[in-house]
Amino acid sequence: MIYRPFGTIGVQLSQLGFGCMRFPLTERFDPTTIHEAQATEMLHYAIEHGVNYFDTAYPYHRETSEKFVGRALHNGYREKIYLATKAPMWLVKCKDDMQKYFDEQCKRLQTDTIDMYFLHSLGKNSWKTVNECDVFSFFEAMLKAGRIRYAGFSFHDELPLFKEIVDAYPWTVCLIHLNYVDDDYQAGLAGLEYAHRKGLAVAIMEPLRGGKLANNVPSDIIDIIKQTGRTQTPAEFALRWVLNRPEVCCVLSGMSSLEQVKENIAFASKEHVNTITPQEIELYEQARALYRTRTKVNCTQCGYCLPCPQKVAIPYILELYNDACVYDAYDNSQWMYEVFVKPENRADQCTECGECEERCPQKIPIADCMKHAHEVLSKGGQ
Repeated sequence: MIYRPFGTIGVQLSQLGFGCMRFPLTERFDPTTIHEAQATEMLHYAIEHGVNYFDTAYPYHRETSEKFVGRALHNGYREKIYLATKAPMWLVKCKDDMQKYFDEQCKRLQTDTIDMYFLHSLGKNSWKTVNECDVFSFFEAMLKAGRIRYAGFSFHDELPLFKEIVDAYPWTVCLIHLNYVDDDYQAGLAGLEYAHRKGLAVAIMEPLRGGKLANNVPSDIIDIIKQTGRTQTPAEFALRWVLNRPEVCCVLSGMSSLEQVKENIAFASKEHVNTITPQEIELYEQARALYRTRTKVNCTQCGYCLPCPQKVAIPYILELYNDACVYDAYDNSQWMYEVFVKPENRADQCTECGECEERCPQKIPIADCMKHAHEVLSKGGQ
């Protein structure tokens, strides 16, 4: 296993981290049904083969991931790793809530100390919560008490806000969405470089875009991958692009089988920093452009369509619809729709009132899109 500096504090992380939100299930549409025997074998194999960073969060697997991870780390495994989890910022209403949820998470994880504690999914609204609820004093108290070793945040918003958050507190680590298709999405490459210059360790989520860059890859993308001259899978092609960047300290993979764990560990046991040639960079650009031509709806996730009078989750539904079409990921998007979108927030609740279309800067025919999206995303759709 190759290890990389965790910022500037002398800690070394495995360049492959284990994301604990896609464990194998016994029931496909019930994320609480973690197949514990298989998932435990995966975790233990990863630790025994050098993976030392494990990342979970309060809501993963409908609040069962932390509990499972706590059980799986018995018998000395906890002491071999850095354990990360995330505060559910959407539930925080006052300063005391931070302590309440932190204590609950420690109980779930069966530990007194969280190595990396993130504020989960910071954006405009949750950033207000951070300031209004004096979250930084909570961090200071827990860091001083040794209950938290390193403070961080994960991010899902635009670059200017990302820079503001980076500059607001002496964070140790941040977690951002990045892959070769989404190079300018949310914080993007510019955010990676900015945080790195500021001395933060930068971990990467969604390097395979939830597996969409590894599974059912279109033939024209496969042809591009072959032109690199390397013998590599689509997953390796995607991971190589992220691990090529020296600013990246760790790449998280939400692995769902022991085979995936073994394949990713084998790949992460080789050095990848600055190994991509200029010719390969051009091939990544071609692949990115091809994926983007497959986009069905030109939604920028600006959120101007919200709030919907019927409480339809418009931007998220359009994202799932686009993902299904762009990445030929119908099964994945249907699963996400079933698991993460409540029936009262689904596309078939649209009444075609037109309010969202009046506010949409891209002039998207949202009502029609909701019809098509529901057809595609419902069980058995496409």
